[in-house]
Amino acid sequence: MISRPKPASQFFPILSILLCIVSSQVWAQTTETSPDKTIEQKPSPMNGLPPEKTPTGPSQPELREKFKNQISGFAFGRSEKYYSFQVARMLDSQWAIGLNGYTNSYVNRFDNDTAYSYFLPPHDFYGRLRNHQEKYWGGAFFVQRFIADSPFFVSLWLGREHYQKNQTALYWESAGNTYRFEKDSYSSGPRNYAGFGVGFRFQTVSGFFFGWEGVWSWYSPYHNSFSVSDLYYSDRTANIGDLLYRRYAYQNSERLPGSSFGLNLFVGWAF
Repeated sequence: MISRPKPASQFFPILSILLCIVSSQVWAQTTETSPDKTIEQKPSPMNGLPPEKTPTGPSQPELREKFKNQISGFAFGRSEKYYSFQVARMLDSQWAIGLNGYTNSYVNRFDNDTAYSYFLPPHDFYGRLRNHQEKYWGGAFFVQRFIADSPFFVSLWLGREHYQKNQTALYWESAGNTYRFEKDSYSSGPRNYAGFGVGFRFQTVSGFFFGWEGVWSWYSPYHNSFSVSDLYYSDRTANIGDLLYRRYAYQNSERLPGSSFGLNLFVGWAF
């Protein structure tokens, strides 16, 4: 599941709504019958012609009954790498159960912030240069219920997730020409969660299928672990008190939300 507490995550619900609209159009086009050519005499008992038959392909429920086993996944990667794998089994044409596993990592190098203290003395430039890496990994059991004869479904999730963040940071100020360097580590989990999803899965007659799912998740209380190491000051030697203070400050600067929204994309094969 693509679920990140980063600014981009606020666009996931909007993207899910757009995907829902597009998916509706795709399904509508596949269910529409193509217009027939002009028939000079319409079928009627009066002219002895047989009733007109409109050829139709198998419906989505029929295809789901035929292809009960599903294997799917999705992956992309550059600065952010995401991998997911999912297996599911149709119990009938409407109900399905399955397992999902995923990992998501994000690397940001040379993240640079600069500020100027205008109101509070000393009036000075301050800055931070850091490299940081975030990683999520986890899995879940889910139950899906398709809505009537459509490819849309709702789902319930029960899962567990881990989170880890590592960063190296250099803090500096221009007035005293001083700086501080430190390595920080933050991990949480395992975080148990329950989720509710809305999605779309379109099954083709060849066995190939594709779709998406938006999942809202709520986390139970979980354990957090913080550590600060390799602490250096340019104007003095760091002591135990400095290390404990930096750990306390880092602990209060990092907060994970109690709920999140994730967008899951998948393509796969059913048999």
